[in-house]
Amino acid sequence: MPELILHIWPEGARHYLARVFDGKELVGEHTLHSTVEEAIRAYSGSPAFPHAAAFHIWYAGCSVGLIPVPRMRTESAELASRLIVLSAVLR
Repeated sequence: MPELILHIWPEGARHYLARVFDGKELVGEHTLHSTVEEAIRAYSGSPAFPHAAAFHIWYAGCSVGLIPVPRMRTESAELASRLIVLSAVLR
């Protein structure tokens, strides 16, 4: 399976829209989450992408790079925190 992009975007207070892209093509349906961490964790074992080994994770224009699915599962809080700080610094 090609490397997929997990794109998370703030959609108002405590709402985060998560979408997966294969290049520029949207794959599957978007999902809404109450935290960035929850969005990352949701795709760390998603039945919609059973063969995905890793995702390029983006939040509000910032990326933490290509992250293996097992790491998304165990480090979702740290990854979310890093993305939120990066986006705040770059504003």
